[in-house]
Amino acid sequence: MQEPPGSGPTPLVTVVVVNYNGGDDLERCLSSLGNQDPNPSAEVLVVDNGSVDGSRDLAERVAAESESMRVLASPVNRGYAGAVNLALEEARGAYVAVLNMDITVEPGWLGPLVGFLEANPGTGAVCPLMLLDADPGRINAAGQDIHVTGLGFNRWLDQPQERAGSEPILVTGLQGGAFVIRREILDRFGGWDESGFLYAEDVQLSMLLQLIGADIHCLPASIVRHDYHLTMHPEKLFLLERNRGWTVLTDLRASARLALFPLFAFTELLMWGYCLLRGPAFLKAKARTYRWLGSHRAELRARRQFVEQLRVRSDWQLLRRLRWNYAWSQFVTLGRERGISERNRIPTEGERAAAER
Repeated sequence: MQEPPGSGPTPLVTVVVVNYNGGDDLERCLSSLGNQDPNPSAEVLVVDNGSVDGSRDLAERVAAESESMRVLASPVNRGYAGAVNLALEEARGAYVAVLNMDITVEPGWLGPLVGFLEANPGTGAVCPLMLLDADPGRINAAGQDIHVTGLGFNRWLDQPQERAGSEPILVTGLQGGAFVIRREILDRFGGWDESGFLYAEDVQLSMLLQLIGADIHCLPASIVRHDYHLTMHPEKLFLLERNRGWTVLTDLRASARLALFPLFAFTELLMWGYCLLRGPAFLKAKARTYRWLGSHRAELRARRQFVEQLRVRSDWQLLRRLRWNYAWSQFVTLGRERGISERNRIPTEGERAAAER
C-alpha cells in the first residue's frame, strides 16, 4: 500500500517527471525508472500538465503499483518550470532530479549524480550524459554551452560518446531535460522561474546558479537517453527568443549589456537572418518577442531586483565562465530545415489561454 504524503522515511531524492501528452514516451520513462536499484532512496512525482491524450491515466496506473510514485495533476499547462514548482510543494527530498517525459534512464544513473553533489558542496547542479535515443553511441548533450548573449547550445551534440570521457566535466549550463539540483537552492530562488513557460528556462536557471557562485557539472558516469531531434517552429522560436531576452535583461547589469552590445547586435542579426530564411511565420514570431518584453517592463524590473539580492559573482566573473563563440553546426542544421515541424509542437499563447478558460 502507498504511504500517504508526508509519512515514512524522508527520501534523499525527489525525482520529478514532467508530462504533457507524453503517451508512449512517458510509459518508457516510467518503466526505466522502475528498473532501478533502491540506492539512493527516491520518491517519484509525475506532474501532469493538463494532458488530454490519456497519459495522466497511464501515470496513475503505474503509480498505483508503486510505493514510491505519485501523480500530481495540474488542470492547466503551467509549462516545464511551473510543473517542477508544483512538485516542490510535495517534494520531500534534499535533492530534486528533473526529467522530461521523453527521457529514459540507464540503471544506476542517479547514484553518481547524488554522490557528486554530496562530495562537492560548491556544485549546485549536475547533469547526466544525455545520449540520442535513436543512436545511443552519440551524444545529445553533455550539459549546455551558454553563450554570453543568452543562447544555449547542447554541448557536443551528435559527437561520439567517447568524446565525453569518464571524468566529471565543469560546464556552463545544465540541460533541462535531465538534471539534479539541491533542493535548498530552489527554495532560495523561490522555485524555478516559470515566467518563460517553456524553452531556455534551463539557460536562465544556469545563469542564476553561476551568479550565486554555484558550479554545474556533467557526469559521464550517469547515462540517460533522449528522444531528441534538433528542430524549430515559430512558437518555439518565439519562446526561445523571448526567454533569452528575459534572461539577459534580468541577470546582466546594464554596464555588461552595454559592453556586450556588438555581440548582442550580431546575435540579433543572426536570428533575423535565420527567420528571413524560414519565412513570414518566423519573422512574425521574432517581432513578437520585442512586443512581449516591452509589455512586461514592470516584471523585468522586479526580477532584476530579485536577482541582485542573490548575486555573489559579478557579471565579469560570470561572463568569463560562459561561451564566447557560437555552435555553428547547430545553426547550420536548423538552417537546412524547411517547412514547419510539428514534432513536439507546443500550444500557442492563444491555445493556452483558451485551455485555461
